[in-house]
Parts: sequence; C-alpha cells; structure tokens
Amino acid sequence: MSCYGPGVNYFGHASVAGWYHTGAALGGVALGAMLPDFANMIGARVPAPADPEVAAGVALHHRTDAAFHLLPIFVGLGRELGARLAAAGCGRGPARATAHIGVELLLDGVIVDDPDARAAYAAGVAHQATALGWHEPGDAERFALLRARLVHHGVPDDLRSPESVAARLLRAIGHRPLLRPSADDAAIIRRELAGFARRVAVAAPGLLAALRATLDGTPTPEDRSGT
Repeated sequence: MSCYGPGVNYFGHASVAGWYHTGAALGGVALGAMLPDFANMIGARVPAPADPEVAAGVALHHRTDAAFHLLPIFVGLGRELGARLAAAGCGRGPARATAHIGVELLLDGVIVDDPDARAAYAAGVAHQATALGWHEPGDAERFALLRARLVHHGVPDDLRSPESVAARLLRAIGHRPLLRPSADDAAIIRRELAGFARRVAVAAPGLLAALRATLDGTPTPEDRSGT
C-alpha cells in the first residue's frame, strides 16, 4: 500500500522495538523494525542488512505484522470500520484499504504520545547504519533522502489528528487504480475516520497488550477461551 505496508506502520514498529531493546542497541533494532516500510516508501525491495541489530529489527518487523494481522481486536476493528464505510456509500476498493490502513494509522495516533515510543522512533531514524544491503542502484540514495526528511520532520505528531490520518491514507492509496477513491469516497473516508478515532483509542490498550502477549508467546484471553 504505497507508503504503508500491511500490518503495523513504521512508527508502531519502532514502538514495538522499544518494548524489547534499550540503550545502544535500540537505534539499530528500531531502524530495522521500520526498514521494510521505508523500503516500500522508496519503491525498493526489503534490504538484507549485515548489521546484526538492524537485521534483528527486520525480523521483528515481520513477526509483528504476522501477529498483528491475526489479533481478534484488530480484525474486529477493521470489519467495523469497513462496514461503516460501506454503509456510507464508499466504494469497495477504497473502503477495504481504509478499513485496514485506517485502523493502523489511528492506532499510531494513540501511541505517538507514549514517551518510550517517541524515543524509539527518534533513535531509529537517527541511527547511522552502514551496509544495509539495498538491492538496486539508487536505493541507498533514495533512502538517504527519505531518512533526512524523517529526521527533519521529527516524531509524526500530526497522526494525532484524524484529518491528517485521512490525508496520509488518501496519498497512500491514491495512485492505485483499484483503491483510488473518488471525491465522494474521499469525503466519506475523512468523515468516518474522524468518527472512528475514539473507537480505536478505547481499543488501543487491549490491542497493544494482545500484540505484546502474542509476541512474548503468552496465551491471550482469546487463546485461553478457545475462540
């Protein structure tokens, strides 16, 4: 999905890295945890970093996305938002994309106020990694430009605003023929994301706790009940 791949978004991935790493290792792992999303943003394949901390972050990224997609809370929120969009008349393609990406971005808008998440993100984008293992000529240069923009921009505080979330989402899907929203779709998406933000904020603590429990290998309440 253009700037945003499936699963947790890059700020959320940095936050997860901060759950498991501190100190000198945090920057490399946080960068690696965000690196697949950054690769997507510059139109590159996910690199194969030689740095063991960055490589550990890439592995954590994939583990996190695999776990996140299966969480009943996330699945339920996506279905609920998708149903609201469909009922409001949003087209099928943009509604499906928004139901997935919109929940993720609204979740980032909740965790962006977490000091540990902010510190992990800042450490990741500031990390000066070498030998990232880009595959094609020009990948390294494009990543350097992206990284410079992210460092200049700082923590994405705009994610607190559903309007900014909608703008990011519409940019991400706007060039995809099957997902591109009409003007009416875009208006519906803005309205429904604004109305759904509080729903995600209420669900966020349980969603994040379930994600961490899954990554830790601890049975969640859904596991224990057999649902």
